[in-house]
Amino acid sequence: MPEQTRAFWDQHAATFDDEADHGLRDPVVRAAWAELLLPLIPTGSAVADLGCGTGSLSVLLAEAGHRVV
Repeated sequence: MPEQTRAFWDQHAATFDDEADHGLRDPVVRAAWAELLLPLIPTGSAVADLGCGTGSLSVLLAEAGHRVV
């Protein structure tokens, strides 16, 4: 089963961030996530990214000044 799982994700990896909420490439979607998340996290917080896909929300948080690991 692990090999089938790996093959599935390898097949989808190149276009994974093209999905609406995955890569936050759409400015409207990105702004909506920022509006939702940023007020909830104190400025300069440490944030752990665990199993979060390609990390697009982590990039959003890091750009807002948070320490993302």
